[in-house]
Amino acid sequence: MNKTLFKVNMRSNWVMFSFIAFMLMIYTGTAIAMFDPESAEAMKAMFQMLPEGMIKAFGFVDLGTDLTTYLAGYLYGFIIMVFPLIYTVTTANSLVAGHVDKGSMAYLLSTPNTRKKIVTTQALYLIISTVALIAFVTAALILLSVIVWPGNLMIGKFIVLNIITALLLIAVAGLSFLASCIFSDTRKSLAFGAGIPLVFVILKMISSIGDKVSFLKYFTPYSVLDTNRILNESSYSLVVGGGLVVAAVIIYALAIAIFSKKDLTI
Repeated sequence: MNKTLFKVNMRSNWVMFSFIAFMLMIYTGTAIAMFDPESAEAMKAMFQMLPEGMIKAFGFVDLGTDLTTYLAGYLYGFIIMVFPLIYTVTTANSLVAGHVDKGSMAYLLSTPNTRKKIVTTQALYLIISTVALIAFVTAALILLSVIVWPGNLMIGKFIVLNIITALLLIAVAGLSFLASCIFSDTRKSLAFGAGIPLVFVILKMISSIGDKVSFLKYFTPYSVLDTNRILNESSYSLVVGGGLVVAAVIIYALAIAIFSKKDLTI
């Protein structure tokens, strides 16, 4: 890994990182503020006033009456999927295709660093910054929960949920990074790098609406983020976590190999 390039990436992407972290803080803070174990049924009734299709699509079907299940249902059905995706898509696009498109990749390749070292540094930055984003949200939620609702959050299970979430986001971000390594034009890179994950999100939402379209869940990786099973079945978490690690390794290794051997007109 090239430490200098890694630091440049941090300076270049801190605004987007901070914006997404700030937006997530607003939603997580709101979620904690809205929870009340004594009026859980009233809160569920409030959500049920929304159209049924919308409730299912956004994952608000089973918010539960305890804090852990409530947070899992309120935040991890849509919000935690979409906001980090905005960060990973834009960042992945800029890390490789952005440099090639602007011509700055020529400068990077003129340094005493191999293509493989440069692209590996970019991949590691995307992975580490994604983990940092989820770790920040996790820490904030735990801290707020301990302060506002002490003893109500099952911290161990909640951390496992966030580990699976981070692995899922890293794997999906890998597809955006792969597109960035394949295409030298940022428009094409963004079209595929953002388009494919967005289709996955849409398929996840549609598959939740009803039984007739539930088969669509098999065409999106977001279906593995089954919060109920993750919170209650350790074996499911292990299998899913292991599968996501394998998928991420394959995707990033493929992206690095493709960029290391592709012809560049710079």
